Amino acid sequence: MRILSILQAEVVKSHQHNFHNKLIYFSLLIWPALLFVTAYYSFKPFNLSSSSQLSKYMDVNQITMYLLTGYMCYIYFWSLVQSAWNMSYERQAGTLELIFLTPVPRLTVMFARAAGNMLEAVWLFTAFTLLVLLTTGHAGDIHWWNVPLAFILLSISAIVWGGFLNIVFLFSRDAGILFTIFEEPMQFFSGVRIPVLAFPLWGKIIAFLFPLTYVLEIFRDLVLYGKGLTQLGEQSFILFCVLALLCTASVFLLKKAEIHAKETGNMVLF
Repeated sequence: MRILSILQAEVVKSHQHNFHNKLIYFSLLIWPALLFVTAYYSFKPFNLSSSSQLSKYMDVNQITMYLLTGYMCYIYFWSLVQSAWNMSYERQAGTLELIFLTPVPRLTVMFARAAGNMLEAVWLFTAFTLLVLLTTGHAGDIHWWNVPLAFILLSISAIVWGGFLNIVFLFSRDAGILFTIFEEPMQFFSGVRIPVLAFPLWGKIIAFLFPLTYVLEIFRDLVLYGKGLTQLGEQSFILFCVLALLCTASVFLLKKAEIHAKETGNMVLF
């Protein structure tokens, strides 16, 4: 019950911080459409026949589905990059001070914060994706019985990623570097728009530094190709190891952050 209360409180707090006027709601309505249309029509000038180079790495007849699933997973992860970035503003409200002073386990607070920000940020693009599926006739291409499992894996992975980023930026007053490191590189190299196999070796190495790469591969296999978890044993094991590593690093860094705050006498971080 306490964890649910924390999650609810974080959703409300995030909503109050980020939604102050009607123009923001309007921007939320047009943003998913612009994002998808821009990505879709970036492919149109090129050869998308079965003889194209791209066809070696993906089904060119599934460009719409490939981009929708790619941006769906990307939005889940990117919303939590924004969550960590917003910490620089929340210092003014005392949020970071409460992280160290609350009697609730601090790791719970950080992951609840990530979950709250994710739930707030992804619902509109999820609704947009369903609308596109229905209006374009691609709903029949989805293996719907795998959808709940795919979204559970996506949500858990994104929350673990978000909690890790939140903890990393307990050390820093400036989270602006997040946009440099994660915005374009994560979108480009993680397979959101272009298959990872199409990259040269150095591009593949960069791709597999992002947890999104592993999640997106499994998500597409479940939703687009109807594979079961038994067929995805190797990918699932790798993803589990990545998430376990992030959780372990989160616990370690959270302890270090508190020690650092005590040593500097800076428990009030805003």
